[in-house]
Amino acid sequence: MTPLRQRMIEDLQLRGLSERTQEMYVRAVRHLAEHSHTSPARITEDELRDSFLALKNGKHSSRSASTIALCGSTCFYAHTLQRDWTPLTFVRPPQHHTLPGHPQPGGRPHHPPACAVAALSRLPAHHLCLWPALARGHPPADSR
Repeated sequence: MTPLRQRMIEDLQLRGLSERTQEMYVRAVRHLAEHSHTSPARITEDELRDSFLALKNGKHSSRSASTIALCGSTCFYAHTLQRDWTPLTFVRPPQHHTLPGHPQPGGRPHHPPACAVAALSRLPAHHLCLWPALARGHPPADSR
């Protein structure tokens, strides 16, 4: 195991992610490296962008696969390498229009991925004041 992969796994453990999530995130970064034929630490912004385009257009990946690739790459670059890259800010998985906690067509509730929860935790408190009402399916009080 490379020192960089070991460092990523340790960073994911420190963030409290499950073992399965850690495996998926490490796999996503490995696929990224395989696509660009180089170490993930040496991947350029253009190569990162090309990899996500290939995932979307070439492999026609599902929403969950796209989310795992995005979150795994974001964790790797933001926490392990401590880089903030522009391509990761505009990459979005295919949209799925449901509120967190509400049943999916299969009857299972949808829960946001760990990176979305982490993004919400960085928002100022006044931005989150409507989140509980929206999650329960109620519109904000002033919009009635």
